[in-house]
Amino acid sequence: MKTKKYFMISALALLACSCRDEEQGGVQPTPGQEVQFGASLEQSESRTIYGDEVNNAFPINWVNGDEVVVFSPDCASNGGVGSATYKVNVGEDNSGKQNYANSLDKTGEIGVRWGTNTTGSFYSIYPASSLYTKLSKDCKTLTLTMPAQQDNTFERTSDGKIIAYPDMRACFMYAYTQNVTSGSTVNLKYKPISTAIRFKLQGPLNNDKGPVTINYVRIYAPVGTDINGTYEFTDVTNGSGIPEPKSGLNYVTMNVADKNGSYLTLSANESVELNAFLLTGKKITINQDWYIEVAISDGTVFTKHIVADASATSEDMTLEPGKIHRLPNLPPLTASGEWDPANWMRNIQRNVYLSEISIPGSWYSLDQDYQSDIRTIDGQYNLGVRAFHFDTRWIASRYVASWIPFEYGYTVGDLGVAGTADNYDTGDAGRYLQSDDNPMTFETALGQVVGNVKNDEYMVVMCTFAQGSVVTGDWRQAISDACDKYQGKIVEASSLNENTVVGDVLGKVIVIVSTYTPGEVTNSKCMFFNMSLLLDENEFKNNPYFEKPLYWYNTTNSGITMYGTHAQVTNDFSSQGSYDSDRKSYVPTLDERKTKLQNILTWSQNNHAKGNAVHNNWIYMGLGGYAIPERALDSDDYGAVSTGANGLNTWLGAKVEEMYDNKAYYPVGIVLMNFVGSSNTSKDLSLVQRILEMNNMYRKAYDPRRSPVDGAFIDGSTGGNRVQSAAPGYSSGMKDNQTNAIGWTRCR
Repeated sequence: MKTKKYFMISALALLACSCRDEEQGGVQPTPGQEVQFGASLEQSESRTIYGDEVNNAFPINWVNGDEVVVFSPDCASNGGVGSATYKVNVGEDNSGKQNYANSLDKTGEIGVRWGTNTTGSFYSIYPASSLYTKLSKDCKTLTLTMPAQQDNTFERTSDGKIIAYPDMRACFMYAYTQNVTSGSTVNLKYKPISTAIRFKLQGPLNNDKGPVTINYVRIYAPVGTDINGTYEFTDVTNGSGIPEPKSGLNYVTMNVADKNGSYLTLSANESVELNAFLLTGKKITINQDWYIEVAISDGTVFTKHIVADASATSEDMTLEPGKIHRLPNLPPLTASGEWDPANWMRNIQRNVYLSEISIPGSWYSLDQDYQSDIRTIDGQYNLGVRAFHFDTRWIASRYVASWIPFEYGYTVGDLGVAGTADNYDTGDAGRYLQSDDNPMTFETALGQVVGNVKNDEYMVVMCTFAQGSVVTGDWRQAISDACDKYQGKIVEASSLNENTVVGDVLGKVIVIVSTYTPGEVTNSKCMFFNMSLLLDENEFKNNPYFEKPLYWYNTTNSGITMYGTHAQVTNDFSSQGSYDSDRKSYVPTLDERKTKLQNILTWSQNNHAKGNAVHNNWIYMGLGGYAIPERALDSDDYGAVSTGANGLNTWLGAKVEEMYDNKAYYPVGIVLMNFVGSSNTSKDLSLVQRILEMNNMYRKAYDPRRSPVDGAFIDGSTGGNRVQSAAPGYSSGMKDNQTNAIGWTRCR
């Protein structure tokens, strides 16, 4: 392999601050006046957008509204204003078309201002971002942090080509002009300090096993070779223009998605040229220990080491800051052709917020009435179920307490799972599970879930207390005690907050308890919220859905709100719901339940489409329950509410297929349903499978401070502060108009 090197060229010209006329005046400024910026255009053969190769050069053009930080240690230390952020103005008509600016417009009330200094040196960095660029108070130390992952975009042209645009947030550019006389125009010329590599990714040779959807592409350097992470100009006045690694990483991660956030899918004979930026701070030589990793949606990961041609020199294999290095084409990818639910989370980035994950689950997971098709945890897990609902009830043995009058007594034992045994009906007091019918304890059921969870996934258990049960003891405490039996496998609820990401919970189970019982549950690992199955008519009708805070210990607000809906009982034969005094609950119609579900989906879709999606809300959609009989002699109908033609599972299956058809995805959260084994979409595919697979079809909101590989913080943060998510549809500012390693090694 030889790398082919190309220059990235940029210049910022005609930079005039958008000061008021009286501020500029055309005279030499006195202390306190704003600095004027300007520059002559650095000429090049072409002024095309970066990507159109002309004479071995790739010019970079500004997008209107790009932001840069300009700063001067001299102004800062002599009574002036040392730094300010400016928007680059090229005009809407020229956005992305010219590599010089018409003006720099300050984003605040004041810009950089002269002090008493007679001369000053000026510096600038692109991009201006609190996430990626930090400046010390004395304006001498500049810290740069590469984006945790590079979110490239793509579009398909009318002639069938695929054009990919790199994430220009990772293309750091630096300018410094020294010893400018006070009052003179400051000329700034920017040069890239990132290194770029370009390579072609190819789809399969044929579609026998289907097209491939690309989850991510990752470039690895040998351990100890820094190509990403956090870098620092310790003192910009030394004039080197080269940052040094402060907390370096040996990998760069990128993904490619369309304007809706849907990942790139390559069919037979399709290809795309991709661009990845590295930050090295110096020349680095590639050797055989470098490799590229490509992950696709079926859980497969391919790797290919970069091997030098026999004729390649050390110069051929050297990466240089500010240059593009083109690698030979990568070999075709091939899908496995089979879907394995065990791989559902393998290729999801570890910095993705939990609020972005969609998890199919079973309602009343172990109850014959609700799960007659697959009633075991192992069977449901193998199908793809990753959320389980356990309705709990106390287990008791019965004895004759009195012959005259005849009365039974009960000895209460463990907390069990309703539906796993027959009940003792004590009358007004409620029901117990019969101990001699071998009911499953909650601890055993939880253990079966824990026994299935793999190290590269997480699961959810939802707990309720069965209606009509004898209330004795604290069932919430019994659940918490059971969680304590599985050390290291249950997520500590007190560690969960709006910024929790996938990497924080892998290999574990999140236990959520729905309870209306007040009072603290000390040191519980569970998350608690109050969303009763006994519906209050006014609350149900007058809100688009439930908004219930999630609590640690049932007392401390976690900062997460559950947007949810469920109902145990449904009326499917009437156009209007009604209050049922026997059940002590409002009984909604199927249409009312669908309205609530649609309200949640609409919120999720709108939130996901926003540029700054919030992530302090989890979604819970309870589709399960039963339909009450229309006539007295009829039985409860568990299919009408779920898999019937008008059922909720059928309804959601059509909604999910719409996402696939439109390639416009968004989270559906925790979904609990009846009959997981026989619930299909409108295309007669497993609903469980389609929900689970959907997680690998689109770009999700993530914590930009954390690594996509393991979720570790990459910029020295500790996670204590609320942060804006990196938006799924982020538009990256400066634009690139486009975007011999032979034979893949399939590593999993």
